[in-house]
Amino acid sequence: MAKALNDPDLDPDLRDLIARRVWQLCAEQNAELAEAINFVVIEGGDTPEVINDALGFAITGQHAEEPCYDAIEDHGLWFEISYPPRDGVRTFVFVSNTPATEMGIHYLCLSRVWSDGEGSRQ
Repeated sequence: MAKALNDPDLDPDLRDLIARRVWQLCAEQNAELAEAINFVVIEGGDTPEVINDALGFAITGQHAEEPCYDAIEDHGLWFEISYPPRDGVRTFVFVSNTPATEMGIHYLCLSRVWSDGEGSRQ
């Protein structure tokens, strides 16, 4: 994790989000992160196959499972999707909020954070 967070090519906003999540998880567990945490970054140009392979389960494309996430958070240029543990591994997905992001996963994120104009979520 330290290597990824020190990568000078990593988007600074994404670096801050991941670092904050790592800190929160360490505080919750009152220890260093176990190997049972998976962080995945989805950027523009990633195909459904690349996304699903990185996760180990289908969240977009023809074989997408019914969404079973814990939460989707809007961080401006990034969305964060947290998934409950699968086979003992908890997954956090950071999705770039750009038009180049794969449509299925981008729509999932946008549909959870946009309201319908009357104050309720769609």
